[in-house]
Amino acid sequence: MSVEKTRLRILVIDDCDLTRQLLTAVLTGEGYQVTAAHDGMTGLTAARRQSPDLAIVDLHLPDLSGIELAGLLQPEVPFLALTIDRSPEAIQACIEKGALGYLVKPLDAEGFLRQVQVALERGREQRNLRRALQNNQEVNQALGVLMGFLHISEQQAFEALVARASIGNVKAVALAGDILAACRTFSNNVGNRVDAHARKNIRETRAFLNQFRCRR
Repeated sequence: MSVEKTRLRILVIDDCDLTRQLLTAVLTGEGYQVTAAHDGMTGLTAARRQSPDLAIVDLHLPDLSGIELAGLLQPEVPFLALTIDRSPEAIQACIEKGALGYLVKPLDAEGFLRQVQVALERGREQRNLRRALQNNQEVNQALGVLMGFLHISEQQAFEALVARASIGNVKAVALAGDILAACRTFSNNVGNRVDAHARKNIRETRAFLNQFRCRR
């Protein structure tokens, strides 16, 4: 049993007793610390008390929808979505809420544990990066620009900034500066006399900011 695993806390939220018990048994068998909840409010209370490293959230809960719950958990608690629904709409809703993965019932134990491990690693990377950037005023302002322009959550904006920085092999702080510069360009041209130069600047700014839209 890995010593590291015994320090990792996983929250399982599912109203199906059998599924909840099975997931708890599988995860506990791997050495994780597991807390189980049968509905959204109980899960939310447990998350606020224990600050789990990962939540596994069923999308169809009796009180809150899993999507609503995920919105309340983010960005502090990364999550995996759990459901029987394979529809593109359900998958897209999970992606838009920042899910680190999408688990479809019935689950294969080996594949389930593999996704849990990947999600834990990604969640840890995101938290470490967020801590490193959270006191940077430019980054916080850039996240606000992305949230307003793309109509997305702070978590989505953060993920978009990090992903774009990785694709372009640039530092997130430098990219945040580019976002703010683009915002200033946009603000300076909107409302002024709309000549060819202004229209070109607006088009280029929109194109740049649209690069941060989810492409998953």
